This record gives sequence, C-alpha cells and structure tokens, in this order.
Amino acid sequence: MEEIYQYPEERVKELCKKYKGATHTIKREVKAKLEEYNAYEKRAILNNNRFFIKAINEWIEFKRNDGEQHKHFHDESPINLSYLKLLEDKKLFDKITIEEMDKKIVREIPTRRCIFLCANGRLVKNCQIASYNLLVNDEAGAGKDYVTSKVLQMIPKEQYIKKTRISPTVFTYWHNSLYEPEWTWNGKVFYTEDISEPVLNSEVFKVMCSSGSEATIVINQKAVDVDVNGKPVMIITTANSIPSAELTRRFEMVNLDESLNQTKEIMKKHCEYAILGKSQEYNEDYSKAMEHLHRVNVKIPFAGKLYHIFPAENIMMRTKFPRFLDFIKASAAFHQFQRKWENKDTIVADKQDYELAAEVMKKMITNKYLVSLTKKQKRILDFFMEQEEDYKVNAMKVREKLHNFISLPAMQTNLSILTSYGLIDSCMEERERGRDLEVYSLNHKIKNGVEEIEFPDFEELL
Repeated sequence: MEEIYQYPEERVKELCKKYKGATHTIKREVKAKLEEYNAYEKRAILNNNRFFIKAINEWIEFKRNDGEQHKHFHDESPINLSYLKLLEDKKLFDKITIEEMDKKIVREIPTRRCIFLCANGRLVKNCQIASYNLLVNDEAGAGKDYVTSKVLQMIPKEQYIKKTRISPTVFTYWHNSLYEPEWTWNGKVFYTEDISEPVLNSEVFKVMCSSGSEATIVINQKAVDVDVNGKPVMIITTANSIPSAELTRRFEMVNLDESLNQTKEIMKKHCEYAILGKSQEYNEDYSKAMEHLHRVNVKIPFAGKLYHIFPAENIMMRTKFPRFLDFIKASAAFHQFQRKWENKDTIVADKQDYELAAEVMKKMITNKYLVSLTKKQKRILDFFMEQEEDYKVNAMKVREKLHNFISLPAMQTNLSILTSYGLIDSCMEERERGRDLEVYSLNHKIKNGVEEIEFPDFEELL
C-alpha cells in the first residue's frame, strides 16, 4: 500500500523527550494513527491531517509525501464513523433517492431525484438566488404532495420547514430581522403544498422567490423597514393554480407519472402495507449524516465548455443556463465529503456532478426551449404540435378539441402564457359580421424544428 503520510519523527522525538514517562504510548498511538490515515485518506483530511493524544494533551500533525495540503476546512469536531462512511459513499445519492425512498414512494424515481437535488441547493453559497425553486405540478389526486413530502422528509429537520397554508404577505413578517436578528432562511428548504393562485402570483411571494424580502410597512402611522434575512429553497405543489409567466421564470417545474402502470404499482404497494400492517421507515442515519454537510462555494472547472449545449435563440437561456450550472453545484455540495477542497469554504465539482445535473435537467425539459410548463400547458402545446402547418384556431375551439378539460377563461390564460413564451403565435382575424377574433397557431420556429438539447459525455468536455 502506498504511504500517503510521513512518520513525524522530529515531533515524536520532541514529545518523547518532553513526556519521558509516556514514550511507549506516544509511539504506539502515532504508529496506529499513521496506519489508519494511510488506509483512509478522507479520514485524515476530515481531521486536518492531525490527531490528539489525550494521554499528554498534545496535537500531532502528519505531512503528506506528495507535499500537497489536502484539508477539510469546515468542522474539526468528531463525526460518527458510520455517518462518515455514508457521506464518503460514491453511491450515496442513488442509495437515498432509489433504495431508501423506495420504502415510501412507488417508482417516480426521476421526480424524486429532481426534488432531492433542488433541496440540496440549500448547501450552495455561490448560486443564483432562484435556481432551486421547484414547482411540482400534476392533476389532483396524482400524489404530488405525498411524493414531495416524503422526499423532503430525508432532509435534517432543522433545515426543513413545511406549511400547508400561507397568506400572500407572510414573507413580509415571518422571521423578520426586527424580532429575530439572528434568523436566516439561507440553508433551509421551505415547502408548501397545493398553493393557491392568489398566493402563487402575489407580489410578495414573487419577490421572495427571486430576491428575498425587504419591505417598508406602516405601523402606527410610521414607516418601518422590515427585512427578512436570506432566502430558502422554495418547493411548492399545485394542481389547478396557473403560475404567471413572470413567476415561471423563477421556478422549474416537474410532473408525476400518471400512467396506468403507475396506478397499478401504487395499489400493489398499498396491499403490501395492508399485509404488513405498517409501512417501512427511513433509516435516520442518512438525515443525521447530512447534518454534517455545510454550505459551501463550488467551482466548476469545466464550465467554459457547457454554454454551447443550450440554444441561444431564446432569451430565457439567460436564466436556464445558470440554473444548470447551479444544479452541478448542488450535487457537488451534497457530495462535499468526496470532493477536493480548495480553501476553507470552496470545493470543486467533478464528473458525477455534471452527469447528475444533466439527468435532472432532462427530466425538467418539456420542450426544446426548456420553458417550464404546467401539465395543462404541455397538453395544449402538444395539441398544436399535432396539427397541420398554418393551422389557426381560437380558444373555444382548442377547448372543445381537448374535451373541455379546463374552463374557457383558464384556456385563454394558458394560451396567453404560451404566447408570451414564444411557443405559440396569436393574431386577430376578421370573422363574420366584421368581428375580430383572436386565433392561435404554433410558432414557426417550433414547427420547423429546433435541435434537441444533447448533453455530451463528460470526457468530451475535457
């Protein structure tokens, strides 16, 4: 076995001379620790390449044979070796999102991984403020609230805040610095289920999603500044609420599997629960191990090779591309016990982080322009994609063709949003009796085809 660390001969001589009665203990413990660190390099790095001899109340530091200074810069406090083993496991993300979450969630693996990766954005310091906002959208009864809550149940409790209902202005006052100056939303995940449309599209909520909260309100006829420190990862679910185009730029969307096979698998799982009399519980060691993860800055040394992957035709790529980079950072921050540390709060992303970010981004892509769409909007867009060239139709006819699956006002709202995204065109046509009628058609760029986004193999980026 290659020896990574040197025997600290001079330091041992110095201590043996100073503590003559403990010579045997010093040599024995130094030899044992040297063997341990050479066998488990990560353990040495986590202890900053040194250890404490209790018998003499002294520290001993080991130097590396390669002369480099690999250190874990954050926390020198002891960590349970079982937790350390989990955090050093290269398959940790898979074991949590696949094996562990199988105990509670039926299939939906791509959705689990999207939610969990975004939740780990809480660990990234140098990210765009809205990159990890996620809206889980599907029909009522599809299980979006159940899946989302069970994924987030893996997060350490002190980092996860769930509310079943909030008011439109809650973030103006909640945990404000006037009464809680030490409180910060940074490093936390906020989840609210089945959010109402008034809250979803309220000014306070939209601003909190993208820049945090800094408000001036009137109390007793006096203007008072009320600031809320930090901004959490915001994960929400909705079935019927229609997010505005402005809000959609602040959120990515992900859908669930509504297939017949998925419904059958869910019923089979309920049968298993009924036979056992209870459901399986998560292994708490995963959550406890994640308590040792810190917020870090992440460098992406291969970032310069990534921008060409995304189509520059749409201005929304100015938001989407940084979000993809932040997905890479979220993966690296989660795997920080396996990454190279450059200084006390900066780690370096690698191949695994790129591949995981690409996997999650593919799941979120519902069209070639990476525009986030609700399930209903995707259904409307698919309808236009199936029609002949130059096909034009009004909102009422679209609704009829799609079996009246939403109300006419909702159809008009969704068509207007798709138009604002540049996916659908609209124009006024003169009809009978001189009346003008708004009609819609598929945007010619979409109709003529746009290259699909393809994420190259990592090796091609080097």
